[in-house]
Order: sequence, then C-alpha cells, then structure tokens
Amino acid sequence: MQFKDLEWKDIISDSVVVCSHCEINLCGWIKIEFRINHEAEENKHYLYSFGKGSIRRLKPEKYDSVESAKNAAYRIYSNEMSRIKKAVDCLVAT
Repeated sequence: MQFKDLEWKDIISDSVVVCSHCEINLCGWIKIEFRINHEAEENKHYLYSFGKGSIRRLKPEKYDSVESAKNAAYRIYSNEMSRIKKAVDCLVAT
C-alpha cells in the first residue's frame, strides 16, 4: 500500500538542515506531526513524533542523517495509516 509523500518544510543554515517539520491533518480528525532537529554537538538528527496513540514518542529517536530520519517518519506514518485503513475496512464490512 502506497500513501502520499510527506511534505517537509526544511530550515537550512550553513548548508545543513537544522530543523525539518511535517504536519498531516486527515479530515480534521487525525493530526500527525513530525519534527527533525539537528544536534550540532553530536552531529545527529532527532526525530520527534506527535499524535495520538502509537504515533506519540516520549523520547526522540536519533539518526545519522536527515534522510534516514525522514524515512523513519514515513514508516511511522505508513504504519498508522495502515492501522486506520484496517479499522475503517472493518467498520464498512459490518
């Protein structure tokens, strides 16, 4: 199953993505938000996930590049969308 591409808003300083943000709002019912912040001292990117249920992460996840953090965000998004699709399919079938 393929879902839409996430639209990221990047803030770049000295040719490094220091912050990236993506927000998804589905029909006004479900809101998912991802933020990626660059930590210069460790040269790592931290992925923060906000939303309901399994989307919300209490601790950020560390990644070596902004691309790998964005890929992880897409996996989280895809898993959540698959879960929602299963729930809707179940409601429609009954």
